Amino acid sequence: MGEKACESRTMSATAIREKRQTTLPADVSEAAGLEPGDQVDWRFEDGEIRGRKLVHQPEPKRIVRKLIMRDGELVMDTTGLTIDEDDIATAVREERDRH
Repeated sequence: MGEKACESRTMSATAIREKRQTTLPADVSEAAGLEPGDQVDWRFEDGEIRGRKLVHQPEPKRIVRKLIMRDGELVMDTTGLTIDEDDIATAVREERDRH
């Protein structure tokens, strides 16, 4: 597999200070797209310390409607409900990007 262009493959050593703090090397921080204030999820796996940028996930949109009988089937009443095709496309893209 090819390496991503934005990945940092160089080794950079930093020291752990008294309060278990360290400074991320600029190349690593930039490759991960980290900005001041971003949160990082830290894990220790297979002998390595790994950090992953946490991305804010917006609350899912809810559509609340009553159920009605139509042609002998229970269905959602869509009277007055409009769904923008661009909103659907955006929601599908966001869901794909999360996985």
